[in-house]
Amino acid sequence: MIEIVKFDHISMAVPTLDPQIDFLTRVMGFRFADKFENDEGYFGANLEVPGSSGIGWEILAPNGPDSYLHRFLQGASGPGLHHVAIQIKDAAQAATTIRLEGHEPWGYQVANAEAEGGDGRGMAYIHPRGGGHGFLWQLYAGEPWHTGEPFEDEGTHSLGIVAVNHLAHATPDRDSLAAWYERIFGCTTRYRSTHDGSKAGFRTTVLDTPTQQLRFEMIEPVGEGSFIQRFLDERGPNMHHVNVQVRDFGHALAALQHHQIPVFGQNSGSRDGAAWSEAFIHPRYTGGMLVQFFWEERPGIWM
Repeated sequence: MIEIVKFDHISMAVPTLDPQIDFLTRVMGFRFADKFENDEGYFGANLEVPGSSGIGWEILAPNGPDSYLHRFLQGASGPGLHHVAIQIKDAAQAATTIRLEGHEPWGYQVANAEAEGGDGRGMAYIHPRGGGHGFLWQLYAGEPWHTGEPFEDEGTHSLGIVAVNHLAHATPDRDSLAAWYERIFGCTTRYRSTHDGSKAGFRTTVLDTPTQQLRFEMIEPVGEGSFIQRFLDERGPNMHHVNVQVRDFGHALAALQHHQIPVFGQNSGSRDGAAWSEAFIHPRYTGGMLVQFFWEERPGIWM
């Protein structure tokens, strides 16, 4: 198991930075931090996610015609969620864990991590096709990259996010993928649906992470007409959506209406006498990622 210090940031790739910065700050209530340029072929921007999760957000965009990001943007997975960066305790230990899974860590770099008395610093990736189940994982050991402080989104026309709840990972086999998250990242099962999934078109398993900053949801298709099956047919296993909790559902709907952004899949209900509501924002309005947001009257009611 890879020893995690914290989930550092969520990264997405888009064709150009500024429109995405504008959407994330004006609509999602993120706080802009800075821009940067990397000599490996991309521009970038760092933002802070409002609420208690302590997770940063990164935007990547190609800085020229030869950028490797064009392959992602023009492929089945892009534009949209690109990778998750995780601060870990020891790069060599992480590399060993990946190798025990039968894969070589991609882009493995160490600062004396494997030398006797080494300090464990270094970086490695779990490649989407080399053990990452369709998604890219960036692992680094050393000083934290994201150091922003939690803040509240008090904007009049932004969603009012209070936490990143989870990332949903589409998979043909939720149990196999959940077992991978448990072995690699030390996650634990929070919820596993026991219905047959025929009405919804999917079954789900939700995992808590060791740092409690966010969760991961495994979603597998049920039936040939399942929207999850269509996603898998088009993209293969990959992150399907990001879910955020909002402070006030009516406020979030009004903010999206202000920006002329429609929602779909709006639903409400109650459990144990407490209400909840949820809705989705289509990727065409968000820079390529499906966004689900929810509100709950009492903690733990919605999920």
